[in-house]
Amino acid sequence: MTLKKYFYSVLAVAGLATLAGCSADEGTDPGSDSAPAITMYTYTPSSEYNADEDLMIRIAPNNRVAEIYYKSELTTAVQEYIAANGESAYADQVVASGTKLEGGTTQDVVLTQLLGNYTITVVGVASNGRKAMASAVFQGLTWSPVVNGTVTYGTLGDVGLTPAPAVLEKCDIDETLYRVKDMYGEGHHLKFTVLAQGGTASDGSGFKYCRITNQSTGLSYGDYGIISVQDIGYWQGNDSFVLGGGFENYFYVSGPRENQLSFTLYYYVSAGFLGYQKADVFVPNN
Repeated sequence: MTLKKYFYSVLAVAGLATLAGCSADEGTDPGSDSAPAITMYTYTPSSEYNADEDLMIRIAPNNRVAEIYYKSELTTAVQEYIAANGESAYADQVVASGTKLEGGTTQDVVLTQLLGNYTITVVGVASNGRKAMASAVFQGLTWSPVVNGTVTYGTLGDVGLTPAPAVLEKCDIDETLYRVKDMYGEGHHLKFTVLAQGGTASDGSGFKYCRITNQSTGLSYGDYGIISVQDIGYWQGNDSFVLGGGFENYFYVSGPRENQLSFTLYYYVSAGFLGYQKADVFVPNN
């Protein structure tokens, strides 16, 4: 795992101090007490990171904490260790083998490549040796390839994006979740959810409808900044647009077009939309 100083899903958060909802200012004024206390907040990292597998944590100690240590490892390993040795022993283990942060002040850390179910544990140590511990569980998404292919762009083709290789992948922990890996360049993927509703095309290909929630492409457009994307139904706040309303997103699951994708998506920047009337198409390699 790579560490860089700066949440598909946080399943649990525990600490010696009570955690409230996360805002940008939380944890910046942790206060003081007669005993060491430490709190950990979790956030989605900035767009340069991959929210499927990267997590930002804010570590907020009180003024009794002299040293801070943190460690991330698979949740199964943490549970096994605590079951055998106890939580206090695990706190000692974090101090012995974790990463030490300089100073006892509030700090932000980004953990990357958390592929699987990870527990992140933070331990604050007072000058007298007393310890306080907080932890959070993060489910990083892992993916399995379905087929290699080529993406041809509709709206983005009009602004210069040429056909490019990509990989259709399926999420290992959610059978309805897929992505087109590297759809917008290396490291910039398009995630989509496959619905139960579908039908049969005129050539006999079976299809399922798909939904595409708002997400960043990682691409920028001139001085207008990052290009974002979502399906027309989310844009209009009306599901009927993508379920028979003419702006459907298709995943062909059988027949001559098996594993093809055809998505009619809304692309936009901060100043307004780029377009939405031309489909992006993924075609598997033969």
